[in-house]
Amino acid sequence: MDYFKVTATELRSKEVGELTGAVKEIQKLLASIRMDVYTAPAVGVGKTKKLKKSLARILTVANEKSRKQG
Repeated sequence: MDYFKVTATELRSKEVGELTGAVKEIQKLLASIRMDVYTAPAVGVGKTKKLKKSLARILTVANEKSRKQG
């Protein structure tokens, strides 16, 4: 899945387990990009912003789904 262009409608069609897996994967990507930024400044700075927004989107949809189930 392309985490830079993910939409809420795409996420709502997925299971909660898939969303939690995506959260973990994005967190790993963010960690690696942060390390890249420290080693080579001005490389990948825009990627962190996009990934953070995608992470927030995924967490919001996962929260909506868990509230509906519970």
